[in-house]
Amino acid sequence: MAGELFAEQGYVQTSIRDLSRRASVTSGAIYGHFRSKAELLAEAISARTADQLESESIGLPQQTDHVEILTRQALRIERRRELRALVVQGAAAAQTDHEARASLEAEQRAHLELWVAAYERNRDRLEIDPSIDLETAVLYTWAVELGLGVLEGLGIEPRSPRDWAELQNRLARSWRLPPEPIGEA
Repeated sequence: MAGELFAEQGYVQTSIRDLSRRASVTSGAIYGHFRSKAELLAEAISARTADQLESESIGLPQQTDHVEILTRQALRIERRRELRALVVQGAAAAQTDHEARASLEAEQRAHLELWVAAYERNRDRLEIDPSIDLETAVLYTWAVELGLGVLEGLGIEPRSPRDWAELQNRLARSWRLPPEPIGEA
């Protein structure tokens, strides 16, 4: 509910009073669970990330690989529009609100570390090239997702989830290839 309101109205424009009205609770009840609006935003983002990304890989057969998971998630980009909008709102707020920055940085780092650790544990099974820096690969993949959120805010979107998924599939498969030398600039 808080996430929806932040995505609709914007983080800065949404007050605790707005949130309490929407939830039919007192402001005190909100502050009883969250120290600040920034902490509430971080929790809304974290819950959506767990629900819309992490839960989609839990319970899949053990032989499911990163290519299939990343491709499936790319096909469902429309489902995560609100999540991307929330993170974009949070990033904008973090530019001037140090508390928002600290809360959101901790929230984002926790998910990124979880994803990197999962890839590290399964590197051999997934046949990911040992020279791939998994932290960079995960950060790059997440940056593409969040960059889409910025573009959506400007009214620019992929032509189709299918085309988006095809490109994601190619990127994920490239993690298995040995690197080609990068020319000197």
